[in-house]
Amino acid sequence: MSDARRSALHAAFTATGYVVRPHPLVGNRKHVLRVDAMHPALDAALTAHGFTTWAFVTAWNPHAHARPPRTNARLQQRLIALLEARGHPSVSAVGVAEDRRWFEESLFVPGLSREEALRLGRLFDQEAVLWGRVGGTAELVGCREPPLP
Repeated sequence: MSDARRSALHAAFTATGYVVRPHPLVGNRKHVLRVDAMHPALDAALTAHGFTTWAFVTAWNPHAHARPPRTNARLQQRLIALLEARGHPSVSAVGVAEDRRWFEESLFVPGLSREEALRLGRLFDQEAVLWGRVGGTAELVGCREPPLP
């Protein structure tokens, strides 16, 4: 991947709104996560359920190349099944471009370690995942070598 494409992807991922849909695990309200931002309302909801970490992951559009909806849906179902088999709860989520020209169905996974999130991202050929710790900022974690800037 060229440096220009890598930089453009990083800029797009940084500008993305990572929307966690309402669910009891997140306090029954919508949360919009941002890279390098703190999310105290989400932290409070997660703490109430005993979680200290979280990840925002997807199986959509491997290698950051658009795929047909049917392909993305199939990949996402594999991700959901894998999380369920490993006993990880998940919450429906969506990543939305700043200009709203694209979106990716995603999952918010409370309790996922940084290493587990990175492994899932790599397994589904993702460029990056969003990961956080209660009391910390949301971190864009590059899955490929070299990672995004």
